[in-house]
Amino acid sequence: PTEFALMANNENKDVVDGKLARLLKSSKDLENIIESQRSEKVKEGVGYNDVPPAAADLYLSPKNDLSWTGLPKFVDDTVTDYSRPSPTVAS
Repeated sequence: PTEFALMANNENKDVVDGKLARLLKSSKDLENIIESQRSEKVKEGVGYNDVPPAAADLYLSPKNDLSWTGLPKFVDDTVTDYSRPSPTVAS
């Protein structure tokens, strides 16, 4: 019975060793892939890899200015008369 236990233990050790070897190889392969992609990115950018900031003069108005069409729908309805009407007293 002791010999069978030792044989089983050796077989288990061989299985674990094989799995460990495959895991280490896969890990190394993955590191190589990541490193090659990283070096490709650096080559593409040839310098800075950041996205450039948006141009400062790009501003889109929240409302399209279509007043030039002459259509009443597009006339600017902004209030420009800020005077208060005087109260009238009824007698």
